[in-house]
Amino acid sequence: MTHWLDWDRYLLLWINHPAGQNAVIDKFVYDLSDSNLVKGGVFLALYWWLWFDRNAVQRRDVVVALFAAITTAILSRGLQVALPFHLRPLHTPGLGVHVPQGVDPSILNTFSSFPSDHSMLFFALSVPLWRRSRWLGVAAMLWTVLVIDLPRVYLGYHFPSDVIAGAVLGVVVMVVLCRLIGRMRLPDRVVGFSKTHPAAFYGVAFLVTFDLGMLFADLRHFILDVVHIAKMLVA
Repeated sequence: MTHWLDWDRYLLLWINHPAGQNAVIDKFVYDLSDSNLVKGGVFLALYWWLWFDRNAVQRRDVVVALFAAITTAILSRGLQVALPFHLRPLHTPGLGVHVPQGVDPSILNTFSSFPSDHSMLFFALSVPLWRRSRWLGVAAMLWTVLVIDLPRVYLGYHFPSDVIAGAVLGVVVMVVLCRLIGRMRLPDRVVGFSKTHPAAFYGVAFLVTFDLGMLFADLRHFILDVVHIAKMLVA
């Protein structure tokens, strides 16, 4: 266990080492990590492409995948809350992390870093793409590693073990959920609804996929605000 922790920290510091030395690089990595367009936007655009590219059978597979992805996103947040709190590298005393220029050292200090919800969701979304086409699945996983996960390690948001665990959990959970949801009648009903009520379906589908691409950040903030207000009213 100690040996693994040493490697985890060594890899983190190796990736993070250039941080804080060049404002242009730091800004580029920060903007890349903060961009919902290059994260969820790319993935959900692929799913919209799959929806319109093939027949009703593939549309059913898309519905199954998105239901599984939504469940995975909820589960990833639930694990962060349920598991013992795990400090992010930025907030770990004595670790020697370089704080990138322009990054608030206190950012995300109330959220546990294990497992990485970004890694878990986007690796999960890569699984159905792999089933559709191996090259597409490989491209999606490489995109997740290089464009989504690596910048978050560079910025000190996650240890490498956070994103590795998220990746493994995302793949496993997605495989299991797709099998379970695939046996239900719900996907067939959704595909049927898309044919009989296209205006309502596409409006709702846009909103769901839009928020899924952002890991339901707006919805989570709204729920947290409601809880906070409720506590104030009760106090």
